[in-house]
Amino acid sequence: MAVARVSGAGVELAYEESGAGRPVLLVHGTGLTRLAWRETVEALAGSVRAIAYDRRAYGDSEAPEPYLATTIEEQAEDAAALLRALGATPAVVCGHSAGAVVALDLLLRHSALVRGAVLVEPPLLALAPTGAEMLSELREEIEDAARERGPGAAVEALLTGRAGEGVLDVLGPERAEAARASVRGALADFGAVTGWELRRRALRAIEQPVLVLSGARSREIYREVAALLADLVGSAELRELDAGWAGPLEDPVGVAAAIRDVADA
Repeated sequence: MAVARVSGAGVELAYEESGAGRPVLLVHGTGLTRLAWRETVEALAGSVRAIAYDRRAYGDSEAPEPYLATTIEEQAEDAAALLRALGATPAVVCGHSAGAVVALDLLLRHSALVRGAVLVEPPLLALAPTGAEMLSELREEIEDAARERGPGAAVEALLTGRAGEGVLDVLGPERAEAARASVRGALADFGAVTGWELRRRALRAIEQPVLVLSGARSREIYREVAALLADLVGSAELRELDAGWAGPLEDPVGVAAAIRDVADA
């Protein structure tokens, strides 16, 4: 797929698209880029119009200078601007990790643009009773890694804290290198997700189809969060992937099937 660019909410965003049919926006997770969707796009086999983009400060997309922080709302405004610019509405929005929270916010605040959503491994730890403790431990691990081994190690610590040891092997050399290079985006994501307000009443009122996907081998707390979110969202269904945290890479067929189900709902 050829890389193109479009204006987001004040920055240029790089994207690729392939296939034809109902539009599907693919929103990558923390420390990843649009490359995370390669296997999922192949599994979709051209059955939809798949649009994968680099979020601000990732991959080939721009970021403001200096770029020290972001919000989920800002990320969702980028996504909304991209969808409008490409005439790709209403779209199925499939997000992974922090991208799942972006997809959820887009659904809540720009519902006319969204046909439905697929949320893969949403890291909304505030839903879990032990979530605050987990966040504190993860923040300490990231800070220690940054202080002792540098910025790239901080991203590795963030990914390992979410996905467990071996996640860089799952990503492979190209995507692991992209992760280490994504320091600004990844660390901004961490603050954005923890700062996003859970609007429970609004989540219960969602009417569009929503599938929440959790990996069978994911950490227990993230499986718990996925189940709690599926119970909270009014129209949601929980589905299990044959994967860990990196569902789009480990079980792209399962993710593609969820996307098709929401597109056809």
